[in-house]
Amino acid sequence: MRSIFTLLIALFFISSLQAQTWNFESGNNITRYVFTNSAGNNPDFLKSSSGLHLALSRENKLSKVFVYDLGLAYNQYNNVGDVQNIPFSYQADFMGLTGGIGPSYTGLHGLTVSAKASAAVQTLMNGTQFLQNRYLDLADDDQFSGLKFSVGFTLSITKKVNDQLSVYTSFQHLDTNTFGSSTLNFVPSTFSFGLKIATK
Repeated sequence: MRSIFTLLIALFFISSLQAQTWNFESGNNITRYVFTNSAGNNPDFLKSSSGLHLALSRENKLSKVFVYDLGLAYNQYNNVGDVQNIPFSYQADFMGLTGGIGPSYTGLHGLTVSAKASAAVQTLMNGTQFLQNRYLDLADDDQFSGLKFSVGFTLSITKKVNDQLSVYTSFQHLDTNTFGSSTLNFVPSTFSFGLKIATK
């Protein structure tokens, strides 16, 4: 898996030599943890929580109507809950590569609307569980460690300010796909604002 991660990083820097636009964005993740136990049930003691989202990507046109992007992202996938009135919380910091591809259309008032199929591969940088006044390290927890692959979609609206600068807002929904007898999947919905800076 490390070789896949290294390959994706190399592709990011290679594509940046030919791409046209830098995208800088920040926002907020609202993340659901979907836990499936060995009996195939989904207990409801986990509740969505918010966390920081930061991303830097490079965007290029495949044609007049199709664009793709490849970038680096930092995400906090947090969660809270309680079992038998015992509260607990998770804070998990992930970093990795994201990419998307899809159509982009410029219409009324110079607004550009795009819809992309998106994917990400991320790894845990730091993670803790707070339970009964103790912090537990998640680095050795198989449900958090290792590479996490996500797929989903991204919708964005962009307004051009001048030839070099545009502003945009976006919504992204991703879902990890972990299978097995007892699994934990992360389902973040991300709202963000950003700047597009043309370099060519």
